[in-house]
Amino acid sequence: ARNPNNAKLKANSARDRKEARREIGKITQNEIDKDNHDDEEERQWQMEEKARIEGYNFADYDGSNPHQELCPVCKEPSLPQDPGILESLYKSVTSATTDEEKKARRLARKQRPFRSHCGCWFHYSCLDKFMREPPFGEACPVDGRRVYHQDWPSSIKELERVWAGKEARKREIKDAMLLFT
Repeated sequence: ARNPNNAKLKANSARDRKEARREIGKITQNEIDKDNHDDEEERQWQMEEKARIEGYNFADYDGSNPHQELCPVCKEPSLPQDPGILESLYKSVTSATTDEEKKARRLARKQRPFRSHCGCWFHYSCLDKFMREPPFGEACPVDGRRVYHQDWPSSIKELERVWAGKEARKREIKDAMLLFT
C-alpha cells in the first residue's frame, strides 16, 4: 500500500537536494575564485607599495609634508607647513576675546583644509564654492572622481535646489531695490 505520490515527492526532493548541492558548489567556487583574485590584488598592491617606499629615507624625515598638495580649486597649498598654523585654523570663533581676533578666526576658517571622499585636500571656502555652485556633480580636477563630503548634500538635485533658492532670493532683492530707486 504504497502511495505513488509519495514516491514522486521523494524523487523530486532528492533531485532538488542534489541540484541545491550543485548550486552551493558553484557559489562556493565563485567565492573561492573571488577571494583568490582579491588576495592577488592585495599582494600586487603590497609589492607596488614596497617599491614606492624603498626610495624614502625615513631617518631624515622632519615631519614636514615633502610634496605639498595643492587645492584643486585655487591651486594654493592646502596644508600649511607649520603644524602651529594648522592648529590656529581650527580655533573656535566663540573663544576669541576681541573683534579683530574673531574676524581673523572667521577668515582662517575659510582656509581650513578639508579632505573630500575622492582623497584630495581643499580649502573650506574652495570646497564650499565647488560643491554649492554650478555645474553640480563635477569631477575632481585632480583625480577625475566625483567630489563628496559629509558637510554638503551628496544629491545633485538637493544642491541645485539650494542654489536655485539663493538665486531666487537675489533676484527678489534686486527687484525690490529697483522699486525703491
